[in-house]
Amino acid sequence: MPMSDVSARDALQLPDGQRAGVAVPSLPAATCRALLTAFILALLIAAWNKQAELVTLTSQITESTPAIAAVLVLFLMLGAGGAVGRLTQAASLREHPSRLAQWARHLVFTRGEMLVVFYFLAIVCSMPGVGLFRTFMPCLSVVQYFGMPSNHLAEMAQDIPWQWAPNDPEVMRVFWEGGDRAVPTLGVEGVPLLGPLLEGAFHFLAAPAIIDWRHWLVPFLVWSFYLSAYFVTAFCLITLFRRHWEEDERLSYPVSSLAVEMIRPEGSLLSGQSFFRDPVVWTGFSLAVIYNVTNAIKVWNPSVPALGIHYPLGQFFTESPWDTMQGFAIFYKPELLGLGYLVPMDVLFSIWFFTVFMWIVRPVAKIVGYQPSGFPFMTNQGVGAFLLLGVYFIWSARGRLQEVARKAFAGDQAVDDSQEPLSYRFSALTVLLGLAVIFGMPIAFGVVTWHAVMYFTIMMLTLIVYCHNRAEMGFPVVWGYPLYKQRETMINLLGSAAFMPGGSTKSLTLLSMFGWLQRTVNQAITSTGVEGYVAASKLGESRRVLAKVVVGALVFGLVLAFLVNLSAYYEYGGLVLSSAGGNEGGQMTQEVLGQFTPISQWVDTPEGPNRLKTGYTVFGAILALAMVIGRRAWVRFPFHPGGYALALCHEGPYMWFAAFLIWGVKWATLHLGGVKAYRRIAPGFLAFTLGHFFSVGVWSLIGLYAGEFVRRYTVWFI
Repeated sequence: MPMSDVSARDALQLPDGQRAGVAVPSLPAATCRALLTAFILALLIAAWNKQAELVTLTSQITESTPAIAAVLVLFLMLGAGGAVGRLTQAASLREHPSRLAQWARHLVFTRGEMLVVFYFLAIVCSMPGVGLFRTFMPCLSVVQYFGMPSNHLAEMAQDIPWQWAPNDPEVMRVFWEGGDRAVPTLGVEGVPLLGPLLEGAFHFLAAPAIIDWRHWLVPFLVWSFYLSAYFVTAFCLITLFRRHWEEDERLSYPVSSLAVEMIRPEGSLLSGQSFFRDPVVWTGFSLAVIYNVTNAIKVWNPSVPALGIHYPLGQFFTESPWDTMQGFAIFYKPELLGLGYLVPMDVLFSIWFFTVFMWIVRPVAKIVGYQPSGFPFMTNQGVGAFLLLGVYFIWSARGRLQEVARKAFAGDQAVDDSQEPLSYRFSALTVLLGLAVIFGMPIAFGVVTWHAVMYFTIMMLTLIVYCHNRAEMGFPVVWGYPLYKQRETMINLLGSAAFMPGGSTKSLTLLSMFGWLQRTVNQAITSTGVEGYVAASKLGESRRVLAKVVVGALVFGLVLAFLVNLSAYYEYGGLVLSSAGGNEGGQMTQEVLGQFTPISQWVDTPEGPNRLKTGYTVFGAILALAMVIGRRAWVRFPFHPGGYALALCHEGPYMWFAAFLIWGVKWATLHLGGVKAYRRIAPGFLAFTLGHFFSVGVWSLIGLYAGEFVRRYTVWFI
């Protein structure tokens, strides 16, 4: 690889613990006040999320990396801590410091406590919104409601076990259209100031009372157990790779740097400057705020110059064969431009190169007369790359995984796991039991065994690749994997008849109820948990404490998100949730419905194997393997297989411009100023992301009172 890329990688090898120069002794992190604070804030943010993403659809605050609400809380905690610190410092200069000043000193959270609150919220806040439960809820219920004489959905609904979801038509009607039961009130709305706050809090907490628990109690318990098993298993599975990824491959987990840089009082691990006293930081922060403020003002006054969200380059390609590039565009993604600065150069190059290449090849193919529908099948290639890399990452870690097995099952004293996030025995047993639940529950209720094995194996490989990519690259893309392509890959390979034995739709219908795995932020949530214990290590805190907090946050967040969404369906009706001005259930409902309607069509017209798409999937795997071999054989090999896989996750050109711009900036910085200059300006880029999250969070809060106005500028993340 180029020397500049080596320098960039070296600059990102941030030390941990004492090697980072942490002078402050580690204090208890998961204290009662930290956990209580996190719990209360999680409830408040869930109420905010319910209004912003489910009811009014004014913003998407749960899809960012990390979650916007968690970043805002950390920002405010640091600001409040700094203010109290200055107050107590001033008071200490007096002859008789006030008791208030002395007492206030004890209110300041330690960095370990702030880390606990931040990552607890970063996980919990990601679950209720469009990224997870707004997909999960339709997966349980669209078949029962949207059936009509022209399709077979009603017949398919008869195969759904009552333990998974209600099947009663009236229950589903109320679920989707809303019921007559009102949420209980306190009757104190007339009390000045305090009354509306109490009513709002009570309304949120009492909303689950209107749920028809006669029909939903068992599904709620079953899916809460299954989801908890899946997420805890996923987290424990990735912890088994920690030593190989951190110590052998020396992956830097760049996304964890945002919290570390903000919290660390001794100075930036990148630049050595105090983060919030660094003018470079405030420059980056201000630029992001200006970007969002001008876009927001343009909503009110269209004559105000603003960049907007994207610029359609495809508008210039109107004549054949160049009209095949009409969807090509520049997307301004501040979160990518900020955290993307820490992404290795070869990854950035691969992302923009392969994206641009896949768009340029379209008119070339049209010129030579090759025009199959869907060409160049980017996401099909992406699936192939993901599957190949998943197998490769497991194979490359085989030595460390053997150590885990010896320690977990044979008690090998030569293997030390005292510094691991979780003990090897706990993690390994949890993974085995969890996989038994993940694979076993669908099989127990009627999914054909090999269908389940094939489907969930693809999901697990996708999880491993996503988490490795984020640990290595740090490109903050929650949707950094091919969406809705896992089941499609199975159908392309074998045809629909193989998954509908004897014409029965049961196995495929039940398997599709797990479609939330194909289009949610479950992989991003797992990566966030991993970044939590990495951040703890960089700050000299305990990995194990943060890992336990993560496990608790996963279970609590899932139950809370389930209750928030289920109560919202009964209060408002699923048809209007996340559907501004509409009555079709919003984008996620329609996407989920689009996963079930093909099954209905295959009943009458089976779909055979698609050799063309399967061929491109195989091609993607072969090309990724070639890059793996190329990198092992040649140090300066320019292409990165993970960058190729990430670039082909989406048909839309969402990432290329940010990758290209940052690649150019880093190349110039490293060649003109070296690693020192690279480190010096790095906090400014992190602050650019921080400023973006801060301003979008404030815009979302404004949306609670000015929904229609704010909805004209909706910030979304990829």
